[in-house]
Amino acid sequence: MSFEIDKVKKLLEPYNIFPQEIMELDGYASTNFRAKSEENNYLLKLYKDSSEYKLITAEENILNLLAAENLAFKTPVSTKAMHHYQDGSFSRLLLFIEGELLSKVPQTEALLHNFGTAAAQMNASLLDVENAVIQSRQLEWDMKCTLLNSKKVIYITDPADRKIVSYFLDIFEHEISPIQNELRHSIIHSDLNDNNIIVKGETLEGIIDFGDIAYSPLIYEVAIALTYIMMANEEDPFEKAKAFLQGYHKILPLEQEEIELLHILIPSRLCVSVCNSAEKKANGDDTEYVLISEKPAWQLLHKWLAINPLWIKNYFLTALDLETEVPELDPLLNKREVHTGRSLSTSYRQPIYMTSAAFQYMYDNLGNTYLDAYNNIAHVGHCHPRISKAITSQIRKLNTNTRYLYPQLGDYAAALTKTMPSSLTKIFYLNCGSAASDLAARIAKTHTQNSAVAILKHGYHGNTQAGIAISDYKHSGKGGKGKPDNIITLPLPKEYNGLFSNGIVYAQDAITIISAEISKGNIPAALIVEPISGCGGQVPLAPDYLKTLAPFLKKHEILLIVDEVQVGFGRLGNYFWGFEMHDIIPDMVITGKSMGNGHPVAAVITSEKLADSFANGMEFFSSFGGNPVSCTVAMEVLNIIKEEGLQENAKKVGAYLREGLQRLQEEHDSITDVRGTGLFLGIEFTDKEGNPNSAMADTIKEELKQRFILVGTDGPHNNVIKTKPPLCFSKSNAEHFLQQFKRALEHRSKNS
Repeated sequence: MSFEIDKVKKLLEPYNIFPQEIMELDGYASTNFRAKSEENNYLLKLYKDSSEYKLITAEENILNLLAAENLAFKTPVSTKAMHHYQDGSFSRLLLFIEGELLSKVPQTEALLHNFGTAAAQMNASLLDVENAVIQSRQLEWDMKCTLLNSKKVIYITDPADRKIVSYFLDIFEHEISPIQNELRHSIIHSDLNDNNIIVKGETLEGIIDFGDIAYSPLIYEVAIALTYIMMANEEDPFEKAKAFLQGYHKILPLEQEEIELLHILIPSRLCVSVCNSAEKKANGDDTEYVLISEKPAWQLLHKWLAINPLWIKNYFLTALDLETEVPELDPLLNKREVHTGRSLSTSYRQPIYMTSAAFQYMYDNLGNTYLDAYNNIAHVGHCHPRISKAITSQIRKLNTNTRYLYPQLGDYAAALTKTMPSSLTKIFYLNCGSAASDLAARIAKTHTQNSAVAILKHGYHGNTQAGIAISDYKHSGKGGKGKPDNIITLPLPKEYNGLFSNGIVYAQDAITIISAEISKGNIPAALIVEPISGCGGQVPLAPDYLKTLAPFLKKHEILLIVDEVQVGFGRLGNYFWGFEMHDIIPDMVITGKSMGNGHPVAAVITSEKLADSFANGMEFFSSFGGNPVSCTVAMEVLNIIKEEGLQENAKKVGAYLREGLQRLQEEHDSITDVRGTGLFLGIEFTDKEGNPNSAMADTIKEELKQRFILVGTDGPHNNVIKTKPPLCFSKSNAEHFLQQFKRALEHRSKNS
């Protein structure tokens, strides 16, 4: 006990209280003691700082007002006037409210309904009350001051947790802050957690600890209560929240726009809680009382992220018989079909109307949450708050073209080239991978004065005319006109079910093909490859293929262009760049929009020699390639990959996912190959005769969609399921994916 009993007795003398028993209680704004005498139980609250006196007086006024209301439950009431001590501290003596804490009893729906009723009665009594001291108060625990806690995010040591808090605080900043002054305001308790609620059986006996009293939007009172109810009821948080909400709404009806904010306000309160816990721990103040909510708060925050905001919004609205929102798909699809060409396709037999997304989750118009195992361009995760802030911050200052000077262009170039071999020091900025492929081919042709380009079967390098020319996947596919005359097509060096058994034989075959073209005077300017062929079916180029081929290319001054649009920036786990897995150094590297997490930025990275050769008098200019916003975003992506350990995550989670898929391969004959590395994997399906089983792959893709997991199919026969999720894809996500993949396979087997 931090206070000696005799000292506490001394504090009580001015009140003429002579206790038989004294117990110190938890608290953070005051030091609290329970004092039992023959007549009553009392609560003594000691305040060290006399500057708090005005606020405590204001609180006392509110408590006296509530006491006069004769509510069905008790609130703290002072027995005598507050007392000041010589050291500047002061105290007050309240009647102690007997009963059990809500946190210590089963929280039945009936009890929570009664809690809601009592909270509404209290709020209704204060709805039109004014108090200048309380109304001018600024407190970090007051939800209208939520953003004051943003500076505490740095105390959260786990980067994965830190980004979630930043995400929800960012939503609060942009969706709540602009409107919160327009919401219904009142003096509220502001801390209706289950340690401030006294119960007896199913009845609410009292509401205590008004230390966080504030003048704030009324709905914040509800949000705070719901937050703690949901934290305490992990098994059925929404059902228990509904019970409170219905009890409250019956007494003090909430407005539709207030209810529609709860899906943001509840995680915002959780963020305030974990930020303050993290700060306390960093400062060595992590007492059990201070940190009591930390673990359940984190659990609920992670759970919240995986729930569609629209589902949450509609759940609460339905609970109160208010109108719900269900954006319709058909009008959207019809408008799209009216104004776009039929060549613009959608995924899946029945398209998905996506309304929002966060990290590895995407949310549709029906309230469903999809685990994204497919969209690689959102490299560090959908709607990452650091990306959002980087874009909005820079675009408010400057966005222009490369004919002007600004530091972002050179700063990012320096950072990116540090990840490259020392020979690759020059960057050409563009807006997409297609433009980068086009430029790389142009640089090669300018440097060598040759017009042919060697490509791999099933390769894809962009949607421009030049990109389609060097993409076998396009010009040899549906609607294509076949291989252009200046294109030399080489077999895709695929180990599984390919033409040859290993990369060396494939390389020798490539040398034979290119040599025959050279003998005709058709010398290729370059060979362009992907380290793992995405459209080829997630096919890693066979080991030793490029290493064996490289000396031949160098001898004939054929440049090697490596397309890293899909696999670069740490996706492969063991390698930051795909070319590293082949132990070669390319002449040029192409990147695409994953460089900016989907923001339109791309690049060609090459040597000084090639850059100088390309400077033949014709200016290179991409209107907004490398603009300040793009460079700022790209730099943020690099920083996030490093600071959140996303390459290492891709390595660990990717290995776990691949091992799980290989186990499923052993159980299901339809899976004949699992390949790839990191978070870039392919699962190939064949039938009993060994033929490509496109129908099976498509069925599993659609079955996974029904289980709310996004994947794609690819390969020459569309018989390969490909996974390439955002790099924040977690081990628990991988476990869920494997579980649902197994069930999809079993469901397919039963119905085949």
